[in-house]
Amino acid sequence: MLNVNAILLGLAVGITQVNGHFNLNYPTTLGFNDDKEGTGPCGGFDPSLANTTDFHIGGDVIAVTSTHPQSNWYFRATTDAKAASGWVNILPEIQQTGLGAFCEKDLKLPDSFAGKKGYVQAVQHAADGDLYQVSSPLPLPFHWNL
Repeated sequence: MLNVNAILLGLAVGITQVNGHFNLNYPTTLGFNDDKEGTGPCGGFDPSLANTTDFHIGGDVIAVTSTHPQSNWYFRATTDAKAASGWVNILPEIQQTGLGAFCEKDLKLPDSFAGKKGYVQAVQHAADGDLYQVSSPLPLPFHWNL
């Protein structure tokens, strides 16, 4: 006899893998909308410098959760208030295999970002195309994350 809970769990996981994309867990995301995540540069959200999250340009982390079994990641940053230009790659392309949490530590931004507000962007290139999320605006203090 089939266990109804096991069937429902299997369906939920399957639906998540088909429709889900990724979540930007840290720094705090500007917003998440699964249907608009393919809209760059901010996953369908308008950039705003209203609320900020600390990010240390001398070394910090980015944490995401992926629902794709394999994808390539691009992590970028800009100090452009409209997030329209000035993006710089923080790291070379990274390949992730497997579902779930992924954390990249010791991300360093250019010294020229010190004392400015800006955004960190996670771009996931997966089977269904490029997907975007951007952090809440970041005051970018220049000091090492201890």
